[in-house]
Amino acid sequence: MRNCIFLFLAIFISCQEEITLELPQSQEKVVVEGAIENGFPPYIILSKNQGYFEPIDSNTYQNLFIKDAEVKVWTYNDDGSKDSIILEEYTIPAPPPLNQFSVYTDLSGSGQFIGEEGKTYFLEVIYNDEIITSQTIIPFSTPLDSLWVEKDTLAEEEYKYEIRGWFTDNGSIQNNILVRSKMIQHYEKEEDKCNIISKPDFSFKLLDAGSDILFNGTSFETFFPKPPENGGFPNGSYNITHTKECDDGTVLTLQNDIVLIKFCQIDEPSMKFWRGLSRASASGGNPFSEPLNLVSNIDGGLGVWTGYGAIYYKVPVVQDTVIFEPFTPQITDIFK
Repeated sequence: MRNCIFLFLAIFISCQEEITLELPQSQEKVVVEGAIENGFPPYIILSKNQGYFEPIDSNTYQNLFIKDAEVKVWTYNDDGSKDSIILEEYTIPAPPPLNQFSVYTDLSGSGQFIGEEGKTYFLEVIYNDEIITSQTIIPFSTPLDSLWVEKDTLAEEEYKYEIRGWFTDNGSIQNNILVRSKMIQHYEKEEDKCNIISKPDFSFKLLDAGSDILFNGTSFETFFPKPPENGGFPNGSYNITHTKECDDGTVLTLQNDIVLIKFCQIDEPSMKFWRGLSRASASGGNPFSEPLNLVSNIDGGLGVWTGYGAIYYKVPVVQDTVIFEPFTPQITDIFK
């Protein structure tokens, strides 16, 4: 029997042949991440798609963003007149490996073209003689009743706290809700050193997106967990002011987190895109999860053009904090 096994292995090994797979090259497409929200001008980030098996190096990030497109946004008023704007390109500093990225927006402060709830906004991008178009609606925003900070009873650390909220859903219409969060203040003890380092979030992170089909017309308690640093299911908590002791006995005091919550109403096509992205992110990079083709509302490209009926809340993570009033951010707060 042993000789038979060896014979089988010998035959199998001798029949091995080097196989080279000729994978098809991915067609280059423009990827749009565009948004317009109540009270702010539109902002558009354009990039190129990357093939799944293509290598990623420093040149990949340098060549990722599109810097020479023509980007136009317009809407129609009640009297039939048309308001439009051609957006300027700006370079925004970013942390490695990006270092910087390009955004098309209006930072002049003129207020020439500002998003309004209830209006439809049309997007046109011209790049390499191709025309990419889309449209979206800014729905009417709906506020949270309140937000508050309370202890995370499941966390081992005494300084871990949650942000929770109460929301009353309007039962007369379908609501499509998207929630993002961003730590604008966060401190950590530097690893292997007795130093405090500032590590706020560079940009808003997606918590979830979906329709109100399961809670239409009801009031309920919800919570806003901290998203993982590198994607995945949001299940973290935030820090109140606390101390950490160094190896030499020095005690460091780390100030509490401060979090921006972005609570939005979006239209259904946008919701389907962001819901798909949220589910894909929640897989946590599981190699056995099924690949997901995101539903895009971009004609001639990839990505999404979203109108946000947005309300912001600034939440200092301090025990027993209760927030009722919205917060007004700056434009650089919202697209970073």
